[in-house]
Amino acid sequence: MVLRPESRGPSKILIVDDLPCNLQLLSTALTESGYRVRNATSGSAAIKDIATELPDLILLDIKMPDLDGFEVCRQLHSDSTTADIPIIFMSALDDVPEKLKAFSVGGADYITKPFQIDEVLVRIQHQLELRHLRQTLKSQNQKLKIILHQYEIAERQIHQNNQVLEQRVVERTKALYETNQALQQESQERQQAQAKLMHLAMHDSLTGLPNRTLLVKRLEAAVKTNQSPEQWSTLLMLACDRFKTINDTLGHLQGDRLLIEIAARITAVVPDNSYTVRLGDDKFAILLPMLADKGAILSLVQRLQQRLVTPIKLGNYEVTIRANVGIVLVDSGYCQAEHVLRDGSLALLQAKQRPQGWRVFQPEMHTQALQRLTLEGQLRHALRQQQLQIFYQPIVAMTSASVSAPIVGYEALVRWQPEGTSDFLSPADFIPLAEETDLISQLGNWVFQKVCEQLSQWHRAYPSKPVPFVSVNFSVQHLQGEQFAQQIYKVLQYTQAQPSWLKFEITENLLIADTQPVLETLAQLRQSGVEISIDDFGTGYSSLSYLKQLPVDTLKIDRAFIKDMKSDDDNLKIVEAIVQLAQALKLEVVAEGIETEWQAQQLVNLGCTYGQGYWFSPPLDSKTAWDLLNQL
Repeated sequence: MVLRPESRGPSKILIVDDLPCNLQLLSTALTESGYRVRNATSGSAAIKDIATELPDLILLDIKMPDLDGFEVCRQLHSDSTTADIPIIFMSALDDVPEKLKAFSVGGADYITKPFQIDEVLVRIQHQLELRHLRQTLKSQNQKLKIILHQYEIAERQIHQNNQVLEQRVVERTKALYETNQALQQESQERQQAQAKLMHLAMHDSLTGLPNRTLLVKRLEAAVKTNQSPEQWSTLLMLACDRFKTINDTLGHLQGDRLLIEIAARITAVVPDNSYTVRLGDDKFAILLPMLADKGAILSLVQRLQQRLVTPIKLGNYEVTIRANVGIVLVDSGYCQAEHVLRDGSLALLQAKQRPQGWRVFQPEMHTQALQRLTLEGQLRHALRQQQLQIFYQPIVAMTSASVSAPIVGYEALVRWQPEGTSDFLSPADFIPLAEETDLISQLGNWVFQKVCEQLSQWHRAYPSKPVPFVSVNFSVQHLQGEQFAQQIYKVLQYTQAQPSWLKFEITENLLIADTQPVLETLAQLRQSGVEISIDDFGTGYSSLSYLKQLPVDTLKIDRAFIKDMKSDDDNLKIVEAIVQLAQALKLEVVAEGIETEWQAQQLVNLGCTYGQGYWFSPPLDSKTAWDLLNQL
């Protein structure tokens, strides 16, 4: 329930944040709740605004370009005029040291971004009530001073009129008693409000479960306790698949109901002496007591998964979720609670990639994560310094199985030799990493521009010769970018490359997903002259009826089928079926990974249009590919 200001008049709230979107969101919510709202976009602007008119409460962002929130708070609390204004800090950081610093400089509360508006409103109302109580207490103290002063006057007049004095003493004593009773009541209410605020700060407002802060305290105690190699506590890190989809589809209200039900099911399965925590979104943690049997842990995890996979009724819809669980044995090897949480997240990440949906943390996971983080940094540096290289593997016309079959085009393949190493790093090691980060679009843009520049250079050198096409691979993330088509046209215009010189290779799984905007973009590019190829065809699950509707020109047979054609008759039949399918749909077909004369001859016999592989040529650097073109 959203609390609103009491009838004593609209409270004045100053919001200080350098992000306009945060100012707008909070201003709208607070204005609708009946508050008078003013905004400041920097610490210095806030100081000036407060000097003009004192607010009743300040929402103060910590990270700002000029004065940060901590400095603004110090200045305000050093001035007696503004020292009693409650300040609620706002920050994206959720670590304990940041919060302790906020309270040490005089902050009244701390809200973590992204924030829940209802929570913000409740916290604001509580701070305003506390301020009102403090002001009331101050007023009562002043009254009490007056009463005591009058009591002294009465004592001096005792000799003049004992009867009047005694009556006044009785009256003043009664008033003092009533005042003391009121003060005691107010003190109790203040203690209750502080206890409620502390509970809100340490618990999830939606599910009522403890939050990360309390979990860290429990883990710190567990780390200190688990000093025997034979004893350990266990941390389960749990997340649910499809929560975001359900939340976005059915709305946040149903999403909140789903989270409440998930929390209830978890607490119903885990032991009574365990500690269940909501970490945020669909992520939960369960700290189990010391167990002697590791098998009991896996049994509990499986019971949790079975309980959570049971359909959940949300309004008129019935939804199912799948729980992934990362498992950490909190043994004597741990010294810090944060390390336990870190390892739980790593185990959970790998659990999501496993069919059973759970994974026990192993020390090498952390090593691998650090290696991947290091490799990501090196890749970013390589992209900035343009240290990557593009190799070109010839695509030949399969008129015969000869190694000298005529070249009709190339496939552009990116290669990377990290600094300080003597060998090229396998694309299988850095392409998936680029896809997991924001690097894949940057990498794809760089490769495409370099290919277009190379094609234009070849054309200028031999304007009378036809320019061979070059196939360029694009990832799902890159194609789904809103500016993809505009970037392609911009590069074509800048390099003067012709669309007919290019083929875009995309994976089969992209085309069978719900990506209508991507398909429309590909169709638009195809109309401009760019040809579209389905890479690794046969490894996905697209239907034949859907395939004929796609904007494609070429099917590329995955190298896995070519490799085992001789030893696996089923693979030979699959290749034959793909070639026949391409012929029936009037599509070109390219076989990848041809390494032997026997494979090449079989593909010629099957009527495969084009081929590429080490039998014909390995990937070539641009100079060698250039020299090869000169020989044509």
